[in-house]
Amino acid sequence: MPYPQLLIDLNKLEDNVRQMCQDMATVGMHVMGVNKVFNGDLPPALALVRGGVDVVAESTVANLIKIAELPCAKALLRSPALSEVALAVQHADISLNGEIRVIQALAREAERQQKNHQILLMVDMGDLREGIWYEDEAALVRALAAIVEAPFLSLYGLGTNFNCYGTVQPTAVNGETFVRLARRLEEQLGIAFPYLSGGNCTSYHLIDKGIMPKGINQLRIGGQYQFGMEFVDVKYLPGYHHSCQDADLCASNLFILQGEIIECGSKPTMPVGELGKDAFMRSKTFLDRGWRRRGILNFGLQDIPGESLHPVDSGITILGQTSNHTIVDLEDAARPYQLGDVLEFELDYPALMFACNSPGIAKVYL
Repeated sequence: MPYPQLLIDLNKLEDNVRQMCQDMATVGMHVMGVNKVFNGDLPPALALVRGGVDVVAESTVANLIKIAELPCAKALLRSPALSEVALAVQHADISLNGEIRVIQALAREAERQQKNHQILLMVDMGDLREGIWYEDEAALVRALAAIVEAPFLSLYGLGTNFNCYGTVQPTAVNGETFVRLARRLEEQLGIAFPYLSGGNCTSYHLIDKGIMPKGINQLRIGGQYQFGMEFVDVKYLPGYHHSCQDADLCASNLFILQGEIIECGSKPTMPVGELGKDAFMRSKTFLDRGWRRRGILNFGLQDIPGESLHPVDSGITILGQTSNHTIVDLEDAARPYQLGDVLEFELDYPALMFACNSPGIAKVYL
């Protein structure tokens, strides 16, 4: 198989899912397994199910279609667009919602298809991404009424999210505010939320510290099992497969990018001539280190961002990228790499996301 390629270790992935499910079950917590980083590929979704997850979430309807044969419930991890409501009802058992008009459209479509659809109503607790603002309880009541009154909709739960946009961290304080809001809504409407979905993998640090507010009984998790990390305190978790590199890199050895050297030799470290901007209209500065050995790899910024790659050989340094080239310094490498040799890199989350979505990078499941 030609390079570049991304190696994904399914055995380690499944082991990490199993560890995650055990850790969460110990504290009475349900897991919605998030597969979105893999662009809807079926093998990692199967690893989720084999590891013990019973709901797999994707961020697009197109990716839900890819995992249609998966023997579990499927969730759309965002609100359906009005234009895709029919597809959402057809392919998702659950969807996250924060717009009453979308909920009403889902109700009509679910009745037309004669198919039950579950709603996780989202509340914005301050991170400024999806959901009804937490102080607008009247809007929350209207949305909940639209759900419980629709014959083919059912209430999956009340959810919130942290860290993804506004960088607001999950805390015991905002978690308890969320739970109190849920209890007021339950009392006012005479309902019970099956799940209070308290966030993503960053919310796990509340469990790790023993301060998760009572009542939150679900998290929607991807990065924890993919990287074996707790992301707030940035540390590796016991019992998980993870990188041997510094935890601050947030990399994982479950995913190895391999790129082939397509040009190799020594060149000066300072460009010759009048400097302007690069292909992406960026100005650059260079340090004159004399002549050094370097290589060019057969992938570039269109495939994956270089700052998110971490060479397995610690003597290699990434110098920069163009759209379809990655340039590396090989002077201090562990061995004298030559034309045609393959270099390996561990990936952080952005790199994994780009690699899985790049048609130029082959995916190899181990």
